[in-house]
Amino acid sequence: MSNGHRLNGYGGGADRDDRGPGYKLGRGHSEPSVMADDGGYKPGRANSEPSVMAEGSSVDRPGYSDTSRKDFPLLNPFTHKMHLNLLQKVQVAVMTVTLIPVRLVLIAVCLVIAWFFSFLCLLGHTEEDEQQPITGCRRSLRLVAFFFGRVMFFMAGFHWVTVKGKRATSAEAPILVLAPHTSYFDSQVAVDLIQVSVISRMETLDLPVFGTMAKLTQPVFVSREDPSSRQKTVREIQRRAATGGKWPQILLFPEGTTTNGSCLINFKLGAFIPGVPVQPVCLRYKNRLNTVVWTWKSLPVYKVMWFTLSQFHNRFEIEFLPVYTPSKEEKKDVKLFAYNVRSVFARVLGLPITENSLEDARTMRNADVLGLPNAQHLVHISRIVRQLGITRDEMKELLSSLCDAVTQSSEPSVTLDELAIHLKSSPSSLHLRELFLFYLKAGENVIDLRKFATHFYLLTLPKAVDDFLQFCFHVYDRNQKGFLVVSEVNELLDALGLPQSAVEVLANSGDGLGSQVSYEGFKEIVANSKDCNSLFKHARSKDKKHKS
Repeated sequence: MSNGHRLNGYGGGADRDDRGPGYKLGRGHSEPSVMADDGGYKPGRANSEPSVMAEGSSVDRPGYSDTSRKDFPLLNPFTHKMHLNLLQKVQVAVMTVTLIPVRLVLIAVCLVIAWFFSFLCLLGHTEEDEQQPITGCRRSLRLVAFFFGRVMFFMAGFHWVTVKGKRATSAEAPILVLAPHTSYFDSQVAVDLIQVSVISRMETLDLPVFGTMAKLTQPVFVSREDPSSRQKTVREIQRRAATGGKWPQILLFPEGTTTNGSCLINFKLGAFIPGVPVQPVCLRYKNRLNTVVWTWKSLPVYKVMWFTLSQFHNRFEIEFLPVYTPSKEEKKDVKLFAYNVRSVFARVLGLPITENSLEDARTMRNADVLGLPNAQHLVHISRIVRQLGITRDEMKELLSSLCDAVTQSSEPSVTLDELAIHLKSSPSSLHLRELFLFYLKAGENVIDLRKFATHFYLLTLPKAVDDFLQFCFHVYDRNQKGFLVVSEVNELLDALGLPQSAVEVLANSGDGLGSQVSYEGFKEIVANSKDCNSLFKHARSKDKKHKS
């Protein structure tokens, strides 16, 4: 697919007028919020459908052929790779034996001091006291604790922070929304701004040192075990917002998870449900070598710390944007409110937006756990399925009908209309059409339902490799004959993105399996294949344990 033909959520820049040649707005579209002449924002309407192609574009032609896995334009915000050149490697090596040990000792000292003053501040602080903002001598102790928190980040190389724009008061904007959220180093914003509260999980209280310091911000606690926790959180935010600025501003990362910062994923709605004014705050790490990113598939936490501490200076910038006051329409439609605020971020940061979310990150992690190399594509599929309104529970129900359709049919291919029936959707749905195009091969008007069912099963987040392999074997065992032929194994491995050389292992096996492979034979050969990606290794280890 050419760069000028980008589907919604893939590669679209912050300025949504710049859609490349051939674009027109679909029905129900109008522009997101734009900057007004007075520096504020004028709310617009969020897109109800993805952008569609103008007549005559490639997507409108039957048998559209340029949608293969390799060519499809994917943005994956949950992966990050860092490459060091020779000079940078030398710098890391030198800093590791010189400056980093000193920094670690000083950071530890500052952390202990900050915890000590946090402990003093909260000493004798009752649950009743927590219903009011900290004042008096406790507030002074909190300032000292935050000061040493800032010194701790100074020792880590964040010597100064560049601040742009003007921070609103708590009365003007009770909530600060920060993006992009790329690292655990983003937490330094709390000590830089001092007078802020955060949203924190109840489990945080049990953490030594950090639990006490988190409680110092008088956070709004959420609990995974309490089904009414979300409503309680919203009510607490509204209660604090109604005090006219007596409470500190509440700091939120609306993306809900860390990304690589290449785009802005869907904003979670927690910051926008209260319907109060929010102030967008942009975060930028300005070093040429980005060592701070910590997301779902990136460097482990200790390496992020190691490489960041090996930099002489880490440049960090905070930019306060004008307060965004929701319109009546946005207060009624929280998704519209969140979308328009995200559009403001995208325009200022110059980043594209994508409809990916935290759920997609979990899907990708599960594929990685299973050892599949096509995790990035599953993120894309997960996003489309979610836009179709299919929940994870509904996926499990639909899987049954997909399996029946695959195993009972002489042909595993389906048309767009047939796929719509299986997914209980409309053939005219743009999201369904995008999903269909993803699987469409050159010169064809049908897709392989077996391949789709295999990917669909992965979206339910299976935990066991054996269950996954058994499902795949069942789907590709046409007419339930109890075995696969080599061509079917080939198609199965292609669906999983696994090495084709494994087919040669099957075809040339000396185990007497020949061209017919049972499930146990398939597992055995996979476990002993020399093409050992993670899935093969996992299958081999399980097989060895079973034998022992």
